[in-house]
Amino acid sequence: MIGFAVAFTSLYAAVPRGYYDSVNGKTDQALKTGLHNILMNHTRLNYNNLWKYFNATDVHPDGTVWEMYSDQTFYFNGDKAIDGINREHSFPKSWWGTSDDAPKYAAYSDLNHLYPAEAKANNSKSNNILGVVGGTINFDNGVSKIGTNVFDYTGSPSVKCFEPADEYKGDFARTYMYMVTCYEDYANQWRAESLNMLTLGETYPMFQEWSKEMLLEWSRNDPVSQKELDRNEAVFKFQNNRNPFIDFPQLAEYIWGDSIDHRFQVPDSDIAIDAVLVSPTQGTNLYFGEVKPGEELTMTLNIRGIKMINSLTLWLYDVDLGNPFAKYFQLSATSIPAELVNTEDGFPLEIKYTPTEIGEHTAGILIYGGGLDGSENVTVTLNGVCTENPNLSVPIGSLSPDIYVSEQSIWFRTYDVNKSPVQIYNVYGNLLYSSRGSGEWTEYRCNEPGIYIVRINNKTKKVIIK
Repeated sequence: MIGFAVAFTSLYAAVPRGYYDSVNGKTDQALKTGLHNILMNHTRLNYNNLWKYFNATDVHPDGTVWEMYSDQTFYFNGDKAIDGINREHSFPKSWWGTSDDAPKYAAYSDLNHLYPAEAKANNSKSNNILGVVGGTINFDNGVSKIGTNVFDYTGSPSVKCFEPADEYKGDFARTYMYMVTCYEDYANQWRAESLNMLTLGETYPMFQEWSKEMLLEWSRNDPVSQKELDRNEAVFKFQNNRNPFIDFPQLAEYIWGDSIDHRFQVPDSDIAIDAVLVSPTQGTNLYFGEVKPGEELTMTLNIRGIKMINSLTLWLYDVDLGNPFAKYFQLSATSIPAELVNTEDGFPLEIKYTPTEIGEHTAGILIYGGGLDGSENVTVTLNGVCTENPNLSVPIGSLSPDIYVSEQSIWFRTYDVNKSPVQIYNVYGNLLYSSRGSGEWTEYRCNEPGIYIVRINNKTKKVIIK
C-alpha cells in the first residue's frame, strides 16, 4: 500500500535545479529505475586519463592523495601514474564481464566508483565482496581488512570479503547503491563473486537481503561527509552525472529501507520552475587526453533540460583569440530542438577532437537559448593535447605534462620530434641551453640554485631550482 508523500531536503549538496524532477513522487522499484534513467547517459571518460581526474576528485586539503584503503601518504604526479597507487574499481570490474570485455562498458571508467587505492591493499581486496571481517584475517593495515565475512544476518555468506574502515563504510555503501542503480541494465550478467551480494537477472532490489541490510546499516552509521560532497561536485563537472545517494542520503530508505511505502518528493527548492539546463553544468571540463597529429578522439556530452521552450544553440569558440584552437573540435549539432532536450534521456552531443598541430589545445562551447536567460547560459571547456608520443610516462614529481624539476635538474619533453626548439634562460635573460626537442624526456643540469625560464611547446614556464 502506498503511503503519503514524504519530503526531505538535502542538507549539504548543491543539487542542480531540475536534476531529479523526473523521479518526483516515485516509490521503491519505479524510483530506482527513474534514477537509472537520469544517471545512465553520462559522459564516458577515458580510463587512461583517470590520474588527471583524481587530482580534482580525491585530494586532501594539503594536496596529498585522498585514498580510502590505507593511512599512507602519497603525492600526485602531475596527470600521470602514482607510484604505489592503483586505479581501483571499488565495484569490481570482473563482476560484469571478463577482463577483455569489462573495458567495453561505461562502468569501466565511471569516476563514481573509481578511487585511487594503495596497491597492496587493493591487490589483497581483489574482487571480493564487501562484508564484516572476523575469524580468519588475511590482511589488515589498520584501514582495510580482508578475511572471512561474519556479518550477522540470515543468508550472509561465509566467504572472503573486504571491510573498509568505519569512516568510509558509508562511502562504499553509497557507491554500491549508485552502481546497482546507474547500471541496473547489467542485471543479467553478474558473474562469480558478485552473486554473493547481488541477484542475477533482477533489477530490483538487486541486492541480496543480507547485503541490503548491511549497506543500509553502513549508510546510516556513517553519514555523508564533506569529502563525499566535494567529490560528487567534482565528478559532476567531468562526467555530468551525480551520486543521488550523496545528494539525498535518505533515498536509500525509499528504495530499500524503512520508507519504501512512501513517495519520494523532490524538495521545492530543487524543482525546476522555468527553463533550466540540467546537464551539462556550468564549469564542465571535457579532457580528451593525448593524441597523435591527425588522429581522432570522440567524447559524448549529454544535453538535458527541463521546460525548454525552443531550441538550444551551441557556439564553439576560441578561449584565447590569439590561439584559434576551436578548429580542432567538431560538434555533431549546433542547434538542438527543445523536444529532444526535455527528454528524460537528454540529447547525446558528440564532440570530436582531431588536431593537426602539436601542443595543448583549449576551446569552449557556449550553450544558450531554449528559454534560458543570460545568467543561466552554460560554458563547457574542451581540452586536448597533440603529441608525437601520446601517453608517455612522466617521472615522479612532474609538475606539468612537459616539465619536471628534480633537485638540480630540469627535465623536459617536447610534443613533436626535432621540430620544436627548447630554450632555457637564467633570470638575467642569458641563454643557457638551446636544442630541437627529441620527444623524449631530456635532462638539463643547472649549475646553481635560482630562477630559470624554459621556453617549450610554444609556451614559457618559470621553474625554481633550490
